[in-house]
Amino acid sequence: MMTRLPLSLALVSLAVTGCAFQDNIQSGTDDPCATLQNIVADYPTEFEAFRKGGTNFRSLTIYRAKEELIRGHCEVWAWGNGDSAYVCTVGAPDLDVANARYHQAVEKVKGCLGPEWQSEEKERERDGEAAGTVTLFQHEGKNPPVVSVHRVEDRSSQSVYLYIGSSGRKL
Repeated sequence: MMTRLPLSLALVSLAVTGCAFQDNIQSGTDDPCATLQNIVADYPTEFEAFRKGGTNFRSLTIYRAKEELIRGHCEVWAWGNGDSAYVCTVGAPDLDVANARYHQAVEKVKGCLGPEWQSEEKERERDGEAAGTVTLFQHEGKNPPVVSVHRVEDRSSQSVYLYIGSSGRKL
């Protein structure tokens, strides 16, 4: 049985500095590790149990998440080809806060998933340019989903993403 880490604010509370940002980041669930494991288990049904109130776009429907690892920051994305992802996104005021949130999120996700999940950190790239860092978690001997935590640099903004879905999608 895997060991669960206590999670004070949320699975991906992502907060270390910046009081205004920390106040806005709260868990949307009482047991983030159990919620994460349930979300991963629901991948084969395209996260159907976690969907509510969708908005349709040309090739994508975005649903609000019924259970949110980070209150107010999680969605289920469903593409028309049967592919879907559970995604949580949190902005950061600067690179230092983004890095701190990213590293904290990686450690918490690692603790929730357990030792049968292997992790690998890589540099992100967009259009041939450096665009942050990603840690990918994959289950030994198990097909998708992957779980990943991304620190994304996009021009002058910083974000941290939690992604659960197909390994073929790139954020």
